Amino acid sequence: MSEKKVSRVFSWTLMKQSLRSNMILTVIVLIIMCMMSVVISYASNLIGTSDTEDYSEAQADFYSYLYVLASYNDMAGTDLSYDDFAKGDDTEAYENAFNMMNQQADTDFSVEGFKKAADDLSGSEVGLDTYVKQFEYVYALGSVQGCFSGDPLEVDEMMTTMLEVMGVSTDLVENMSEMDASSMINQMYYTIMLILPLLVFIVIVGNALVVDQVDKGSMAYILSTPTKRSSVTFTQMCYMIFVPLILIAITCGVRMLAMNAFTGSVDVVQTLAMYGGLYLLVEALGSICYFASCFFNQSRYALGLGGGLNVWFFLASLLGMFGSEDMVNMGMGVEALGTFNNLTLIGLYDINALGTVGSGDVDTSFIWKLCVLAGIAIVLYIAGSLRFQKKDLPL
Repeated sequence: MSEKKVSRVFSWTLMKQSLRSNMILTVIVLIIMCMMSVVISYASNLIGTSDTEDYSEAQADFYSYLYVLASYNDMAGTDLSYDDFAKGDDTEAYENAFNMMNQQADTDFSVEGFKKAADDLSGSEVGLDTYVKQFEYVYALGSVQGCFSGDPLEVDEMMTTMLEVMGVSTDLVENMSEMDASSMINQMYYTIMLILPLLVFIVIVGNALVVDQVDKGSMAYILSTPTKRSSVTFTQMCYMIFVPLILIAITCGVRMLAMNAFTGSVDVVQTLAMYGGLYLLVEALGSICYFASCFFNQSRYALGLGGGLNVWFFLASLLGMFGSEDMVNMGMGVEALGTFNNLTLIGLYDINALGTVGSGDVDTSFIWKLCVLAGIAIVLYIAGSLRFQKKDLPL
């Protein structure tokens, strides 16, 4: 009696069949997602470890020594330079220049100090030759005034003027320098790189679980056994709920392991929040495919509704990304395209808000958005199950 009661709710036989028939697709999607997680973790590490150290103090020290050499050359008629200093062994002339400045201005310039300033600045990704060249412009313009305005000419103003002549907005350059590259990578990773393989999975599987079997006639065989329609819908719904959960959970684990391996640290709470939001989004999208699969008796109609809507959501999300603040600030986006974020369920997956989880200032706006996604999934799963149990089947 207990076994009979269970069979009315859940069918292990049907679950095993679904797992076996979709195993290859599941494994392929999992491998793709795990590989992308490792790659994006490595890329994030490269960006995070790029030249973020402040070399302004080292640059100031280096320029001070260059100024001493330039002033000494003007006064003594010599041609001392950093290039000759770095290549030659004779430092007597440079010592004389530094001693003269020390006597006049009570400073402590020395050959050893010059070497140290150069060594400190050499850690920058910018070559020392480039710094020397910039100093030459600064030194030359430092004593020059505009022939019309009479104002002192400065390198910064010269660069701004040149950019304006070329039609490049200085605000654009400033916005690009302040752009958060990590935020852009997260946006692409979670809403494109992970969503795409999962979309392929839920569209194919959602169609195969119910309507494809009705269309091919195999559902007649399933229902000829003690398996009830309610058992079919509940079992296939469990597949659509738990298999994506397993895929996302494994990918989340791989991501955290990769981040820990590359950076030595991982924000567990924030990472779990990001993947948790991703799971709710996938379930909302998957419930559309499940509902279409239960509603129609032919695969082409179910694919048209479930697959078509999901493809639209993905394309609208891509267009909406080019209307995001980061893309607009880079000069690669159009603000008006941000409207597409309101025409896709993926727009409810707020990466920026979820990214604040675990910080001192959490943006809670993601909560109601995730609740909407969860509500959509619940309603469509229930509606699809009820529809399949009551509709006429071509058996």
